[in-house]
Amino acid sequence: MRRVLHVNDRSPDSLGGAEVLMARTCGLLNDAGWQVRTFSETDLPDRRRTACRYLSNSVACSALAKVLADFRPDVVHLHNYYHLLSPAILPLLAKYKQEAGARIVMTAHDYHLVCPNSGGNWFRRGPRLVEVDRLRSWRYLLTHRWDRRGIHYSSLKLLQHVRNYRFVDRRRAIDLVLCTCQFLQELLTRIGLPARHLANPSPPVVVQRCERPAELTMVFAGRIEPEKGIRRFLEVLPADFNGRLRIVGDGADRSTCEAICTSKGIDSRVEFLGRQTHAQTIEAIASAHVVVVPSLLFETYPLVAQEALTVGTNVLVADYGGMKEIVLDAGVGFRFHPFHPETLAPQLRAIEAAHMAGTLNSFDVSAFLAGRTDADYLAGLLRAYAGEPA
Repeated sequence: MRRVLHVNDRSPDSLGGAEVLMARTCGLLNDAGWQVRTFSETDLPDRRRTACRYLSNSVACSALAKVLADFRPDVVHLHNYYHLLSPAILPLLAKYKQEAGARIVMTAHDYHLVCPNSGGNWFRRGPRLVEVDRLRSWRYLLTHRWDRRGIHYSSLKLLQHVRNYRFVDRRRAIDLVLCTCQFLQELLTRIGLPARHLANPSPPVVVQRCERPAELTMVFAGRIEPEKGIRRFLEVLPADFNGRLRIVGDGADRSTCEAICTSKGIDSRVEFLGRQTHAQTIEAIASAHVVVVPSLLFETYPLVAQEALTVGTNVLVADYGGMKEIVLDAGVGFRFHPFHPETLAPQLRAIEAAHMAGTLNSFDVSAFLAGRTDADYLAGLLRAYAGEPA
């Protein structure tokens, strides 16, 4: 029986997008006859987070070395490792690969491999999108702020990036990077990393399609943080918008968002639901007409948009990165540019017109979903594990 070790900062039950995909991947591999193990923060004897450990976590390296020696995986599958485990695990994996003949594969859930900020943002009075063609410039790296919390956090992110990927390129330990969107694959290919596009499997439908209200209803589901864009969306949302907006989630920007709604006089039409379980979130999505994904970062291939299309809910997304790609791939949805507020109103008018005509949720994405089955995903994964070239 072949063995695969999945490595991620957080455990599979943390319910972030990366963790949901990792848990599903582990289940598919287990059903296919693989022996599967995970390594995450739950395997660390000491989970304290310090600046030094962010740069190089020796505790994580020691714990991972023991797991490698005991489990002896044929494949090590990386997910997110840079928040807690740190890029210091890459030299360890390179050594293990050389000794054991193992293969190192990574699913890139964000832009960490190419940018000090994993969302592809830099910050000046709020998040801004990076100019991807300038990311290889030292001047560009050193003259931008990479974290919204201030210069110290920004410097730490920059130092981790240049120390591990510029002075010594530890990314070369990875044999193949799997990308959920082609936009990221192209960025990785530019810097010479072997990368392949592997679409996420379609989310399983966990609720029946709900009866939607007569009034046009939109929903945002995610963290209420600056980079997720809901604050800016509320700022540019026309006060005479003919519908309702439900916001599922919580975060640092919630009080600011509530204040914006009050000042614009739309607080009676915007409902803050707080954190919900995954099942409750899916139900809220299924009972809405449109899911809004207004992220100010590039995203990769947002799970919430896939879930929306699966249950027959339309989408309104930011017009870049993986969000734009999912609309183009599915042939369904509306796009606007959060950094150009004038692009929102025409899309809202088109949404309202489609709602009035009864066509907003009358779409067919069966072909889109059929190309993203569990079997398709597993087959692509096993080809990557077998060493087929990118």
